[in-house]
Amino acid sequence: MSAHSFERSPYMSFLGLQVVAEEKGRFECRLPFRPEFLRRDDQDWLHGGVVSALIDIAGDHAAATEYGGVGLPTIDMRVDYLRPARRGDLVAVGRTVRAGRTVAVADVEVRDASGALVAVGRAVYASPRPTSPEARPA
Repeated sequence: MSAHSFERSPYMSFLGLQVVAEEKGRFECRLPFRPEFLRRDDQDWLHGGVVSALIDIAGDHAAATEYGGVGLPTIDMRVDYLRPARRGDLVAVGRTVRAGRTVAVADVEVRDASGALVAVGRAVYASPRPTSPEARPA
C-alpha cells in the first residue's frame, strides 16, 4: 500500500490521515484532530471508535509493506485503551510481528499530541494468496 491509498479511500480521506513514515514492516501515520471525533460536545475526549480505526489502518498498512503494498482484510483486532485520547492530533505506529502465508500480525501504538501512549492494539490480517511459490513471503 502506498501513501496515496489514503486518497483512494473515502473513509481514510474523511479522516484526513497523513503518512509520516513507511518502510518494510513499519508504518506511521498522523490523524489530525477534528471536532467530529469528540465523544461528546462537553468533553475533550475522542471517541474510542476513532482510535480503534486508526489502529486497524496503521496495522494493515504495516502488514501490507510485507506483501508489496496489497491491502489486507482484518480477521481479528484487540484494542487496549490506556488513557483518554484528548483533543489534538494522534500518531499511530504499526509494526509487523508476523507476515506468513495465511495471516499477518501487526502491533500498533497510538500517542497523543504530548507523546503520551493512549492505546495499543494487535490485529490479524488475511495474507494475500500468492500467485506462485516464488511470490510467497519467507
